[in-house]
Amino acid sequence: MDDTARKMIVMDAGVSRFQLRAGALIWATDHILVHRAVGDPYWSLPGGRVELDESSEEALAREIDEELGCTATVGRLRFVIENFFELDGRKAHELGFYFDAELSRPLPFHESEIIHRVRDGNSDLEFRWALPTATTLHELDLKPRPLRDLIAAKNADFAHLVYRDVP
Repeated sequence: MDDTARKMIVMDAGVSRFQLRAGALIWATDHILVHRAVGDPYWSLPGGRVELDESSEEALAREIDEELGCTATVGRLRFVIENFFELDGRKAHELGFYFDAELSRPLPFHESEIIHRVRDGNSDLEFRWALPTATTLHELDLKPRPLRDLIAAKNADFAHLVYRDVP
């Protein structure tokens, strides 16, 4: 389903965009699950935009079901990142909520290969497992950038960050 038919929390104002996103920290064999749109040079944590009348936890459970084809238990809120960046000539302000999540069934595991693909709206997504080291997450260009150190540190504390990746 394309974004225009849904009630995604996205606001466009000229060349700027605000969006509300929920992301999942999903673990297997000491690796974290990451995904990207095929062809994108960067990766992110699985998840997506929150819809109107939907909590961030509900959005994350919905996104996991849509993209991975299984239910998930959404756990503790780990990080809130206010992310300012530029993409395709548009300034973006994204408010991201990142939760621990556990899948109802295991996904295939391979240390460095794509383990799942799915069509999501107008995008083809691919998923893979990644070592949770700052070096590996930097090589994958995991976005938003603060997640690299937060994941690598394996810090159990809640964190709220403001990150500006704009010129």
